[in-house]
Amino acid sequence: MTFGEEWDALRSQAAARQKVRMQLDHVGGGGTSSAAGKADLSVHADDLGAIGHEAYKLYNRVKADGDQARVSSSDAATQLTRDNFTTGSALTKVVDTWGTQLKTLMQACAHISNHLDYSAASSRENDEEIATNMRNADGKSMSVSLIDKYFS
Repeated sequence: MTFGEEWDALRSQAAARQKVRMQLDHVGGGGTSSAAGKADLSVHADDLGAIGHEAYKLYNRVKADGDQARVSSSDAATQLTRDNFTTGSALTKVVDTWGTQLKTLMQACAHISNHLDYSAASSRENDEEIATNMRNADGKSMSVSLIDKYFS
């Protein structure tokens, strides 16, 4: 068996084992993609909202609970430094690093929450605009045959 034949066989086996496929910028039933009509990735505004809400709750929880030890740790670092212990400066560095990491985590949670809220709202607005634009001058929904003319 040549390398090319072996490679083709391995690719075929991998494709046969693949259960999940994602397809972007295409509606099933046409086109040249071998995965046409088989895409199984879908996102619903309710799902986005739920994930965004969980990110918002995590943000609030991290904000409230993530900084509890800062004051006592800073005080301990100051006292250790005054008493000429080298661990005082090390503890100061730990407190500073923790604060930076905490802010980074909070920003990430806020970013996720805000982005998913925006995505859900944007998707809803896009759907409403499409529904509005797919009407005749008299306000009735366009027929399938009329819509099909736009794609011919």
